[in-house]
Amino acid sequence: MVHACFNIRLGGAWLPAPAAQWVADLDAARATARTIVQGLMRQHGGDPRLLDAALVITDDDGRTLLEQTFREALYLPVEPVTDPYRRRPAAKTAGGLRAPRALLSAALRPIRRLAAARIPS
Repeated sequence: MVHACFNIRLGGAWLPAPAAQWVADLDAARATARTIVQGLMRQHGGDPRLLDAALVITDDDGRTLLEQTFREALYLPVEPVTDPYRRRPAAKTAGGLRAPRALLSAALRPIRRLAAARIPS
């Protein structure tokens, strides 16, 4: 466990009131940093300078463990979780499961009814 301090650097200035939290490892610190950045962007997202800010994670001695820009925290692609036990639901057919064509037909039924309706003159 690491006692990580989350500090915000905007340009050359350090913003006051760093947050500190115990985290298991650097991956947990990175996930926490993303959560902090997303919360700050929800709160103060109208300021475009925040995209150039960085969240610097240090330990109690002040050594830098990780530095992540707000842009990276917001736009870093998330890898999909692969679950070998996850299965897609099967479409039902006449024998109990539907064919995909029947699902499309059912979805289009209200639109067809609307198109068939006549507007009185």
